Amino acid sequence: MDRILLIDDKENILLVFKVILEKEGYSVNTASSGREGLKLAIKTKPDIIISDIQMNDLSGTEIFHLLKSRGFDIPFIFITAYASVEGAVSAIKDGAVDYLTKPVDHDRLKKIIARFIKKNQFTSKLNKTLTGSSAIMEELYARIKTVAASGSTILISGESGTGKELIARAIHGQSSRREKPFIPVNCSAFSLSLLESELFGYEKGAFTGADRQKKGFFEVAQGGTLFLDEISELDPLIQVKLLRILQERIFTRVGGTSYIDLDIRLIAASNKNLEEEVKKGSFRHDLYYRLNVIPIKAPALRDHREDIGELVRVFTERICTIEQIDIPEITPDFLNALKSYSWPGNVRELENLIERLLIINKPLKFEKEMLIKESELFLPVLNKDLTERERIIKALILCRGNKTEGSKILAMPRRTLYHKISKLGIQAEEYISG
Repeated sequence: MDRILLIDDKENILLVFKVILEKEGYSVNTASSGREGLKLAIKTKPDIIISDIQMNDLSGTEIFHLLKSRGFDIPFIFITAYASVEGAVSAIKDGAVDYLTKPVDHDRLKKIIARFIKKNQFTSKLNKTLTGSSAIMEELYARIKTVAASGSTILISGESGTGKELIARAIHGQSSRREKPFIPVNCSAFSLSLLESELFGYEKGAFTGADRQKKGFFEVAQGGTLFLDEISELDPLIQVKLLRILQERIFTRVGGTSYIDLDIRLIAASNKNLEEEVKKGSFRHDLYYRLNVIPIKAPALRDHREDIGELVRVFTERICTIEQIDIPEITPDFLNALKSYSWPGNVRELENLIERLLIINKPLKFEKEMLIKESELFLPVLNKDLTERERIIKALILCRGNKTEGSKILAMPRRTLYHKISKLGIQAEEYISG
């Protein structure tokens, strides 16, 4: 019997959902607070979690990231009021399943649960790995192999969606620490007070609600690898603590006085330029140098477009296996169209597009016309009937006059676009909406 955990601080909602889902044949546990839900999730390892976002102690998104950091890959559905939709969407980008706004459509909820419980049965067997055989990717693989054997701190830089966590996992998997934990932590997902206690742990009585001693991520990762993603978002107070830990290789729990020896491999990542953040004064220069011992650059997809065909095949086979649908033929025109686009969202954007095309269309063939239908971003590069001026104007409309984003859509250098805008007499400001 499939097991569902409901987390909400409103008892009436828990009761209604429990009755509805038990009628569907699910085994349902409930938790009336975020902390209770977190403990129950770790203890029972449910097949899916349905959680409100706004709660009095831990938010639903904090629970999601805490579980993910502890290695629990449990499908998450968020229940949210309109005001907190942005947080739910952000968590979905990090791997959550879906979200429903209040009042909840119960029939839709049941369909989502059924689909993703089935999906989870497959995904546990389909691990994601780095994909690509271009020169850029071969260079990346060689660097991963070289640095994996060392214990040095690594800083992975790169745009969102380039697979920085996959790189970190690959380093861990080829290191002498591979049998020990790999603990990923999204630094932007927690409040200052929560991140501090989750990173360093705390002693009983350290603060209100600390009714027991708790190990933090540093302690849980002992012997293994701690991956700190979005490191640029660390609060200055945490930056100071992290710097001291890297220098001295010891730490204390919040509220504690005993020092704990640290034995971890630290890998940090950022989609921001940390050198620029140092210049702005938002990131400590001494911490930056401590982190940037071995730099690794995650390449943008537009810089290795020759891998797009291989990526599409891998994504297609994985998604079709999960969804139990036939694998479509991939036409050359379809791949050429994909290669003409600049992919500002990188590999993650490509994977999401392929999943959307498969789920919505269940096609026998992937053809370029599907791209125009499902994603208007491709119009400027696919519609060759447009004049150059019309294509530029179309791109500017799609990106609300932002010339940097427009250059990505058109797959041309930004300076080239600026020159053409000037030459063709286009007023980009006219296309900025609202």
